[in-house]
Amino acid sequence: MKKIMAIVLLVSSTSTLIIAAENYDTKAFRTFTKLCTSCHGTPFYASKQIDDDDWKFYFEKDEKLLSIHKNEPKAIKNLKSPKFKKRKKRLLKFLVNNSKYSGKVHGCDANFCGTHH
Repeated sequence: MKKIMAIVLLVSSTSTLIIAAENYDTKAFRTFTKLCTSCHGTPFYASKQIDDDDWKFYFEKDEKLLSIHKNEPKAIKNLKSPKFKKRKKRLLKFLVNNSKYSGKVHGCDANFCGTHH
């Protein structure tokens, strides 16, 4: 009986962690935090500032993001970085999934708490 209870507990806790991990892309979250938070605030705060169509529009061509940030040398450097280029699609997906009208409201977890910027 104890073995069955232990297995049930293990399975339920593992499935809970898997579900929690799928709420958002932590790699995109951390990339945004490293490259963009100093100007745009936390990833969830920034993603809510515009809707999904606008995020898609800005990420459509590299020139759009570069022209928006043309007066920010640090931003230009970050946009041209290999990390940004490698994770650009993931970042876009994260921003769209958490955009203004996505209906998602995030609470606290190990990576994020609040909307301070």
